[in-house]
Amino acid sequence: ACGYAPRLWDCSVGLARWMLESLLESPERPLRGRRVLELGAGTALCSLAIVAAEPDADVTATDVDPAAMPLIAAAGKAASQGRRSSSPRAALLDICASAADAPLPACDLLLACDACYTPQLAAALARRCAEALRASPSARVVIADPGRPGQPALVEALAEAGFAASFERLDATPLPFAEWLVRSEGGRVRLLHIDDDARLWGVSTVPAMF
Repeated sequence: ACGYAPRLWDCSVGLARWMLESLLESPERPLRGRRVLELGAGTALCSLAIVAAEPDADVTATDVDPAAMPLIAAAGKAASQGRRSSSPRAALLDICASAADAPLPACDLLLACDACYTPQLAAALARRCAEALRASPSARVVIADPGRPGQPALVEALAEAGFAASFERLDATPLPFAEWLVRSEGGRVRLLHIDDDARLWGVSTVPAMF
């Protein structure tokens, strides 16, 4: 256990808010009945955002740290009280393990946030992205990062795997999340640069809707 799991990272706040607001504004419910998998989830804020906006999504939040499992369970229970939303399923998963040793659960949307601390970890994350994209021709990937050292390695490894993408700034008003999910343009991979400052997203702690 590395001790990262209990911390609420600012980048996660930005990504969660972007997804939540877009899904709540969309009449199309693009994640209804869809399988969502979050890697390196920690407190699972992004997974909680998905289930808060789409109660009928099948969401699994994973982390390598066993300490994250009770955190995810407790957060999901607290978030679902008095609401129709479900709770994310918690599961142990090592991003750096091979697909043979620890295959990804099937998913329609793969999420990861602030997981590019080293080039090695970023390259492993890219391999997992490619694994998900090859497993399903309709799968999508969203990776958010505040500019960690491994960010260039992620882009390079994705390109080598045949899934070229570049980082776009979230504060530059990119194609809305829900709209991207239902449209063909924009590619299957979204890489979002989110500054590591939650104040930019109008919050300083976990949003009240969670």
